[in-house]
Amino acid sequence: MNHEFEMSAHADLLRRVPLFATLTADQIASFADRFRVETFAADTFIFLEGDPAERLWVVQDGQVKIINSSADGQENLLEVILPGEMFGGAGILFPVHPATAVAMTDTTTVSLERAEYLQLVRQFPDIALHIIAILGERLRAAMKMRALATDRVDIRVAHMLLKLCDKVGEKTDQGVKIKLPLSRQDLADMTGTTIETAIRIMSKFRKEGLALTEPGGYIVVTDCDRMRALSAGDNE
Repeated sequence: MNHEFEMSAHADLLRRVPLFATLTADQIASFADRFRVETFAADTFIFLEGDPAERLWVVQDGQVKIINSSADGQENLLEVILPGEMFGGAGILFPVHPATAVAMTDTTTVSLERAEYLQLVRQFPDIALHIIAILGERLRAAMKMRALATDRVDIRVAHMLLKLCDKVGEKTDQGVKIKLPLSRQDLADMTGTTIETAIRIMSKFRKEGLALTEPGGYIVVTDCDRMRALSAGDNE
């Protein structure tokens, strides 16, 4: 690839990243060529919890999930990262990654080595403020998931579906469609339960008019108000 074209493509992407929203086009162009392009096949680990926090990543195409594991080995979903969003930013605070990043689909990223990342933070303090805000929100979400760990499984599934609706939802005539295909195994892993229980819960939601599944594994939340009530622990 032509170097000038590559740098321009990086700059075009980075200009759309909220993390760099306060920077000018010239400022972004000044460091765009420091980013490295990488591709990951679906279900590939990008980094593992406990790995050295050596880079900052931005998703160019695809989706990435940030997960951690409970003491019994169950996977808990902390965040879904979409194109234009960053992940791995905890390297500003920690020497190792506090969670695992996995490509949910075939994914292309651009990434920046940690020393360059820290240099940007020193050069443009607004970036540090954005990172703190993003990490604070993700910490809040992680604490919420930890608090839900002892709740009923249907409450955990309801919370996860609503989280995904907020993140990758699209309003339709039927409700809010999660624009990310999810298998029952995905739901089980994301909510720390078994696949049999995930199937039972989704069947229950369908019978109660809370959610339905479309071909391809797409879930539609058909009654967001009642789903929120369930997520809050309201049994009515």
